[in-house]
Amino acid sequence: MDNKSRLILAAILSSTAICSVAQAQEDTRRDFDVPAQELKFSLHAVTRAAGLELAATSKALSGKRAPALKGHYSAAEAIALILKGTGLTAQVSGRTVFIRENSRSPQSADDSAAIGPEITVTGSRIRGAVPTSPVVASSREEIERRGITDLGAYARSVSQNYAGGQNPGVIGSVQEGSENFNSSSTLNLRGLGADATLTLINGHRAAYDSVVQGVDISAIPLVAINRVEIVADGSSALYGSDAVGGVANVILRQDYEGGKVSARLGAATEGGDVQQQYNVVTGSRWDGGGFMVAGDFSRSTDVAAGQRSITSTLDGSTTLYPSLNQKSAVLAGHQQINDTFSVELDGQFSKRHSETALAFLATGDFTVNGTAAQRDVKSWSIAPRIKAVLPGGWLATLGYVHGSSDSDAETVTNLSGKESSRNRIFYDNILDTLEASAEGGVLQLPGGEARLALGGGWRSVSLDANIRSTRGGITSTLVDYTSGQDVWFGYGELSLPLVAPENGVPLVHRFRLTGAARYEDYERFGGTTTPKFGVVYEPVSGLAIKGTWGKSFKAPTLAQMNKVPEGNLLNASYFVPAAPGGQPVLLLGGVSPDLKPEKATTWTATVTATPTFAEGLRLEVSYFHTRYKDRVVQPATSSSQVFGNDIYDRLIVYNPTADQVNAVIAELPLGLVNQTGQPFDPANVGAIVDNSLQNAASQTLEGVDASADYQLTFARGDQLGFNAAVSYLKSNQKLSDGQPTIQRAGTIFDPPHWRARSSATWQRGDFTLSPSITYIGGTLDDRYQPFVRVGSYTSVDTVAQVRTSQTAGFLSGIEITLSLLNIFNEMPATIRNSSAAAPTYDATNYPVIGRSVSLGLSKAW
Repeated sequence: MDNKSRLILAAILSSTAICSVAQAQEDTRRDFDVPAQELKFSLHAVTRAAGLELAATSKALSGKRAPALKGHYSAAEAIALILKGTGLTAQVSGRTVFIRENSRSPQSADDSAAIGPEITVTGSRIRGAVPTSPVVASSREEIERRGITDLGAYARSVSQNYAGGQNPGVIGSVQEGSENFNSSSTLNLRGLGADATLTLINGHRAAYDSVVQGVDISAIPLVAINRVEIVADGSSALYGSDAVGGVANVILRQDYEGGKVSARLGAATEGGDVQQQYNVVTGSRWDGGGFMVAGDFSRSTDVAAGQRSITSTLDGSTTLYPSLNQKSAVLAGHQQINDTFSVELDGQFSKRHSETALAFLATGDFTVNGTAAQRDVKSWSIAPRIKAVLPGGWLATLGYVHGSSDSDAETVTNLSGKESSRNRIFYDNILDTLEASAEGGVLQLPGGEARLALGGGWRSVSLDANIRSTRGGITSTLVDYTSGQDVWFGYGELSLPLVAPENGVPLVHRFRLTGAARYEDYERFGGTTTPKFGVVYEPVSGLAIKGTWGKSFKAPTLAQMNKVPEGNLLNASYFVPAAPGGQPVLLLGGVSPDLKPEKATTWTATVTATPTFAEGLRLEVSYFHTRYKDRVVQPATSSSQVFGNDIYDRLIVYNPTADQVNAVIAELPLGLVNQTGQPFDPANVGAIVDNSLQNAASQTLEGVDASADYQLTFARGDQLGFNAAVSYLKSNQKLSDGQPTIQRAGTIFDPPHWRARSSATWQRGDFTLSPSITYIGGTLDDRYQPFVRVGSYTSVDTVAQVRTSQTAGFLSGIEITLSLLNIFNEMPATIRNSSAAAPTYDATNYPVIGRSVSLGLSKAW
């Protein structure tokens, strides 16, 4: 049995072991008999019976009671009834019910549309639809209970995410998989690259960060968000370019009533990472509107090699984790104008400064032989929207986004105690997008109302890049361009409920089909169309089997498209082994003029269940498969070793004619660079080697994601919750046709096969205790013979929170949080290196901060 068969069989066995289940996503009517009691107990009883999770703050529920509930209702109707008159409303995201204070007049119990049908969840543009792709949703409270204080750390904790790429803890330009230019944090789902994961804010795009084309999620303060939703499935049919690995949506708080200030101090027990964080959130609500303003200031000192025993062989001045200083702010608001129109607005600003140092040798610090860098990043965005309720219940939206992210870095290189060079690097990204959309019902089917979402618009992205280098008092410009392109797009999504429980079809409790398609037209390389289809099948009440198939794509980055095509004429002796015939070789670099989008075909199969024999338990298992082709790479890892190995024959033209050589040179903007020391003769060129950036690589990924949640509420009011998630990833890559397939996942500096986390939360009254465990699997170091294993990493954390019980006065609304992270001071496994100054661990996968302790204090009013 091959590995693919084993993975599918594991998914089937995991699903068939679950019986007598109740579906948590789509609402069915059931009998309720809940006594009059405190509101929090009634909400837990209703959501648990419906297979939903409850997300609500103690402050929102404090002092509120619910009436008795007895009768046959849907979950939406039941929640609306017990919330009547409380000033609270409910919103459903995936399987989670979020309770918040109402910004409008209290709604009647008959207005069940306040829950569910008007909510659009990441993974679908249909209001109230259940996405056919699995959704990982985390509320702000859940994130905070795990001791996480910023969205960058949250991104690195997601089991489907790879920590390599843009991550402050990755030591820049030293290990493979590093794209750490400005200490930003980006999602990198499945390890396909930050530029292959689309990150949204409130459902809209944000400006790219630096040159890699990811989005810095750490620029949004945690205090400003409501929740984060992640779909680790190809989603270009819904959201366009970049969504090959999936899409993440950072959903902001819509408004806020009152205020809250917080302060946190912490440090690593081994030294360094001394943290200060202060934030505030405030706002107001009124009939038909509200707003929220949040601000955050954080500062942390660096972690240096001299502070960790694992890096004792390095010079102590080398930075393992940079010093950071960040200020950020978020604004969100909404206002109902009349019965037809409403407006919404969100905006964001962030400014971050970081510093790093790298010693080239183990015998002296970076001021003797090494580099020091200072990096500043400033980003901001503004996103107004207007919504209109149209006849027939349709909802139309017109939105505009303007965003910018500017990176400014200065690096100084020292050799033998003297400054050798000083580089100044600027990357300025700008985004503008205008989008119109509409969604509503189109016809009645046996299983319910078919719904359609349509949209289209325009997007413009630009990159201003400038790199200047000063050597010996002379400044030269290495890179200088301003580049951009416009994109026009249109999309549609259709949801067809064919069978519902009311139809009484044997072994088909519910059946729904979905389809989506998107067309994007790029001024540089034309149009691309991507479809996606999905199915939801419930053979019996509750057992949900979902499947998706679709295509996704990623447009070439502006940095890739602006590499200048170049040609160097080299002597045959430059190559190892030497080029055959002893004649000069024309080596092509830069970028191919025929660059086109990278494309992927993805499919997933998911089983979700909530067994009735264990109320509050939810299990989910998914199998995923991605075939990614036309990846932009330099197909030869070393251009000097292309001869003597037939795997590179596709890149080589042997014995070209003079006309062929001249035709190639005519396409080079800078002409030919002759490094042979002899006069150029096109008839004397022995070979043309094309190692320019081109659509050459292909990659295959597959694996399994599984999760389990169990929520319990005891008679005395204690609450106990468990959560676990595990991901297995297998991926292989070919750099070009004819080259061998190489293993990616499970090898050093690439994503490990296994990542997992589990957590528990126990709450009694105003005290909460949340222990958790994070596991990052080991990898294979295949760089040198013999191959050796790199050990895994396991971190045990715990967070304790206590709140004052007073509901009024100075002592009300106070919360104290104690976080103990990596309690047992786990450190990464050491690795082999050819250089004594190279990092002694895999910084792309494993953190080196060690045990850390922090104490937080907040006051709400």
